[in-house]
Amino acid sequence: MNKLEVLGDCINIIIAANPFPCSAVVIDKDGVIIAGAQKPDFLPNVPALFEPGKRIPPGLGYQCIETGRPVSEVIPKEILGIKLKVWCEPVFENAGSLIGVFSMSVSMENQDNVHAVAQTVAATTEKMAVTSQELGATATRLAEELSKIRDGEHNVAIQINKTGDILKFVSDIADNSNLLGLNAAIEAARAGDHGKGFAVVADEIRKMAVNSANSVAEIKKILQDIQNQTESVTQTVERAFELSRRQAAATEQTTSTMQSLTATTNELEKIAEVV
Repeated sequence: MNKLEVLGDCINIIIAANPFPCSAVVIDKDGVIIAGAQKPDFLPNVPALFEPGKRIPPGLGYQCIETGRPVSEVIPKEILGIKLKVWCEPVFENAGSLIGVFSMSVSMENQDNVHAVAQTVAATTEKMAVTSQELGATATRLAEELSKIRDGEHNVAIQINKTGDILKFVSDIADNSNLLGLNAAIEAARAGDHGKGFAVVADEIRKMAVNSANSVAEIKKILQDIQNQTESVTQTVERAFELSRRQAAATEQTTSTMQSLTATTNELEKIAEVV
């Protein structure tokens, strides 16, 4: 039994072992079919083309016989309804002489589907990567702006504290003015009629001192409210700053993942091209 006969006996096993829709044929050196088989889902609407004893049509098989070299060809979908890839492998006897050809045809439908999906995924991941990069840049800028706001609020708090010192100084002046007005009123009372005019002035000074003290107290309360609100805003900005920082880090990680996915998709396309 020569190699062609062995291939003919094993052809159904070869077909069953191939996971793709396919067919195989064993041809002698004269182009006569020795054996052939195909999967049920391979060209179901096309009559069997591998009847033993018939000659193969002109084409790839004869090219392999004439050259004694492996040849392959892609058959467009328009010919038989599906895209095929055909391999022809020369078979040599132990003495080295060509005795025939083993040919296999495999449907490229799965490959084309994988290739199309890979291209779609690649395009989608590329868009997502660009969006993630833009989002990351925006998050970074947001963090920078929030940092500026945080610094500005810190400066506001410093200025409020300085204002408090000024108000304390004004309050001390008001207290001293009130005390001076009181002393002046006492001295005016002692002076009798001669001190009446001075008493009026002393009373006005006391009123101004009291009004100043009241105004200082109101301003202190307003500044305290501003300080409390500023501290609340500062805490909110701090939380927003931390969230934006985390968002920037997460976006950077997402961008890296998108790039890895793009690379994986490219590898998938290469794998699809191998079939």
